[in-house]
Order: sequence, then structure tokens, then C-alpha cells
Amino acid sequence: MKPVFKRCMLTALLTLLTAPVMAQEADLVLRNGVIWTVDDGNPRAEAIASAGDRILYVGSNSGVERFIGADTEVVDLAGKFVTPGFYDNHVHFESTGRLLYGLNLLDVSDEKSFVARIRDVDERYAPGTWIVGGDWSAYETWAEGDVAEAGREVNPDDLYGNLFLPNKGMIDGFTRDRPVLVRRFDRKVYMANSAALEQAGIRKGTADPEGIAVERDDNGEPTGALFNPVSGAVESTVLVQDNVRSLFATIIPAPTRAQRIAETREAWKKMASVGLTSYCDITSDPIYVDIYREMREEDLMTARVRYRPPLDKWTYMAGLGIQIGFGDEWIRFGAVKAWIDGIMGNSSARFYEPYTHNPASRGIWRDIMFPFERSPDKPEEMQSRLERLALEADAANIQLTVHAIGDEANGYLMDMLERIIAKNGEKDRRFRLVHAQIMTDRDIKRGGEMKIIAEVQPYHTSDDMRWMEERIGRERSRGAYAFRRLWDSGATVSFGSDSPGTNASRYYLNPMLGLYAAVTRKTLSGQPEGGWFPQEKITIEQAIKAYTLNTAYAGFEENIKGSLQAGKLMDFVVLSDNLLTMDPDDIKDVTVLTTVVGGKVVYEAN
Repeated sequence: MKPVFKRCMLTALLTLLTAPVMAQEADLVLRNGVIWTVDDGNPRAEAIASAGDRILYVGSNSGVERFIGADTEVVDLAGKFVTPGFYDNHVHFESTGRLLYGLNLLDVSDEKSFVARIRDVDERYAPGTWIVGGDWSAYETWAEGDVAEAGREVNPDDLYGNLFLPNKGMIDGFTRDRPVLVRRFDRKVYMANSAALEQAGIRKGTADPEGIAVERDDNGEPTGALFNPVSGAVESTVLVQDNVRSLFATIIPAPTRAQRIAETREAWKKMASVGLTSYCDITSDPIYVDIYREMREEDLMTARVRYRPPLDKWTYMAGLGIQIGFGDEWIRFGAVKAWIDGIMGNSSARFYEPYTHNPASRGIWRDIMFPFERSPDKPEEMQSRLERLALEADAANIQLTVHAIGDEANGYLMDMLERIIAKNGEKDRRFRLVHAQIMTDRDIKRGGEMKIIAEVQPYHTSDDMRWMEERIGRERSRGAYAFRRLWDSGATVSFGSDSPGTNASRYYLNPMLGLYAAVTRKTLSGQPEGGWFPQEKITIEQAIKAYTLNTAYAGFEENIKGSLQAGKLMDFVVLSDNLLTMDPDDIKDVTVLTTVVGGKVVYEAN
């Protein structure tokens, strides 16, 4: 080879090696922001670039310049605060959509508001669709966010409580062709309009249906008020049986697919407005899987979902080849849900010791615990049905998630997990202890040792602290919502909402309420001063991680979402305030300015 030719080749090679590398042109560039990435290796940034639904770059303003091309959309964040999109670990999606699109009477206890809410739904619903639910007078009984009751006077002669009682005359004028059956929050009282009463055969001159007391006027005409049987004194009346619900269950048609789709889109709309880009769906009805697929195919999804059917469906899932990681970036599967005990709201959570306010009760075990069967490995030992199903699902590489509220329920699951590990071996199973609400010191420690996921909903703290100590005393309450000790134990703390809540308490989708509760441990009204068991507070940085990357990790999705890193999905939110520097007491009032999912804007304020 001639020397001149060699020199030419060498020059060309050196030119290639030293020339600036052309970066991929971005579709979208954000700069001049305060970006909290939730990436320990690169926690703060000024700019971010993406192409399609993926992040290309996270870093400085100067570093992002090389991704800007002729067709790049460049957005100046003007110092706004940015985080990864929030990921809710626990949403009862069907109920949430129905409440948001349908009737919400939780804060209603007067005729004017009652009529206005039903009229609003009547104008929105398709002809012939029943209006149901409502749960009126919930906040008439419990003032939202406060410790004291709302101050109503109780009539000692009225076993049903001296609460607002609507009648059909309030709404018959505009609901003649639409049946309406709404209930009070405690399900002791329902109200039906004339159309609903007619379908149930409740008229003037007819006998009351068995087990239901029908209120009638002086002429014997039903007023619409229907009363279920209750027992006990007025201070502690207990619903014996929901006979009204049973009567109408065979009359009210199931929601149409169109209705469910409308509710789905309303729920996604709300999620976008509060910065939720992903959620775990606890709905049991498989029709929602079909709806999700239809919406995805039509490019209408605005939030990513991880769907969890009940534990006893694991064999059906396994037959379809579903296990951890199954699905795509919009709809994922691979986990099942079970319930072991009740809830604190009605004192049915399971405890080692009796309730303080009811020494005759320790709470309940849910039906899935029974029957107890002989263990295949140790016939001399008995094994719950829950444990058998859990062992089988775990062996099939399906993730276990189990509801546990009381300390004995959580303790049983810790024991059960130890036996599952002994039987099926060590592996990356990420057992999700759902709620992990009241735990003993020993079980908090064991949870860290076994690397559980504490799937908690921090707003429960703000809600339940109002009456927790009255139910179980001060000492046991110390183990309630122990976020700091769970975090320090080595467990992964994951946050969510438990939306839409119970019939007497609303759990909002808004992550800001959960962040506020986790870092202040106060009610919405700011009580108590300093926070309830303040030693269990976590930092705002940890709380954000619990609502983003930790929930992604809990679902085996940490490689695609949960933090703002190159290669991950372009899911992020722009907030009105800097969560890291503001007064924690004001976090509950922070609003979302923009929500982006997969590089597409799904919400903009104003």
C-alpha cells in the first residue's frame, strides 16, 4: 500500500472518531425545569428529551441541545417542578368510575343538594339507565377530616338516626321514566322513586315486602323511603340484613358496556387531572380487561393498568400462560388478590386481642381462609384454603397480593410467607402485603427480612386516626401505618389511594393527599399539631418514591417506569409547586399543571 493512501485512510479514520456524534432528534424537549427524577444516580435535572413514548435524555439545559432538530417541540418549563407520573398501587376501578360518572351523595344531607345531584346524573345518563347508590349523609355523621362528629342531635326514639330523609316527591317530577334507588351511607335506609317502586311491586294497598318497612303517607301511598331491619340501641344500631338490596338485585339490570366505557373514561379523565399515569386495578369483573383492550386498540387509553383478579382465578390465568410480566406497557397481568380479614371501619379487622370498644370481638377471618385442610407435606398439620391456593399460585410464578388490616391478619401472612418460601424456595416474588395497616414490631421486622412490598395507602392515616385509638387503644395504634419503621426495616413501601373508599369515607385518587398524610400524619384540617405518632413520618423524597418507582418495582415494572431515565417511558407530571422545598402542610393543595403519558399530553390545567 502506498504511503499517501495510508495517510488518507488514517486521516479519514481520525476524522470519524473525533467528529461530534449526532444524537437522535427528539420529538419533545423540556428545559429550564426543576426535575426530580427519582433516579438515585441522577436525582436532579433541568431538561428532558423524548422520542415517541421513550425518554432519550435527562440532564442539563446545555446537554439537551444536541437532541433538538427542526421538528422538535421545545417547551420552556420556566422553573416548574416535574416528577415521574404517579403510580397508584390500589384502585377499585369499577367503583371509582361509577362514583365519578354516577351519583355521589356522600356530602349531601339536604333536599336542595339531593335534587341537584340526581338531576345532574339524570341529564348525563342514557335513557332507561337506573340511578343507584349515592350513600347520602356520610359526612352528616362524620365531619370530613375532623375528630369530632358533625354535632347533630340524635332522637333517642329513632333507631335509624335523626338524619336527612329524602322522599320520591323530591325527584319524581324529572325522573318519571327513569328508576332511581339510592341509599344512605349505612344501608339502613333507601329511597326509591315511583318508577323503581312500580317495578318492585310496591304500591298503595300492597303489603310491605318481607323484611322491609315501607314508609307511607296518611293515604297509604309509599313515600319512597325503605327501611332495612336493624338491632340495638340508637347509639349502636347494627344493620341486620340488606333486604332492600336483595329485593332489587333481580330487578336492576347490569350496567351496559356503553355505560362502563363512559365510567372508564371518566375515571381516566380524573386520573390525568391529578397526575396518575399508572394504576393497579382491584376490580374482579373481567369485562374491564376487554374494555381496556378495546380502548388501547383505539388509542384512547390515558393511563396504564396492572390488573389483578381474585386468587382463586390463578389456574385459569396459568392455563392462558399468564405469569409475572405478562402483557404490554399499557395492560399488564401476573398478580392475584386475596382478602384475609375485614376492615377497621366496621371493626372487622382481625386482631390478636379483642377490640377496646367491643371486648367480645377480635374481628373476622374472610371466607377464603376456610376450610382448613390437611397439609400434603405434613398431614398432622392443618392448612387454610388461602394458604393452599397461595402456594399453588406462587409455584406457577404468579405474584401474591393479600389484604390484611389487623395485627393477627398481618402476622398470619408473615407466617404463611415463611412457609411458602420454605416450600417453593427463595426467589424474587415481591409478596405484596396489601394495606399492612396495623402490625406488631416483630412482623414489621420480619417484613423487611423477607423483602415484602408494603402496599399501603397513606391517606388512611388522615382518615382513621380520628377513631383508631378508641377502637384498639394507644399501644396497638402505635403499629398503625408505620411507614418509617417499614421503610427502615428493608421492606419496599408502595403508595396508592384505595379509591373510592368505603360507604362512610371517601379515598380520593389525588396523590397529593397521600403525600401530605405520609409526611405530616395529620387530618385534612391539620390535626393533631405535630402529627399522629410523628416518629412514623417519612421524607417527601421518600414519599414521592413510594408513589412512583416503588410501586413500579412492586409490579416488576421498574425497568420501564417509575423514574425519569433514558430508555424508560415518557410519563411525567408538571406541578404547581416544588414539593421538596414547600411547607409540608401545604402539599395537599398542590395542583397538576400538565400530565404526559407516553410523550402525549393527556391533561393541561385551564
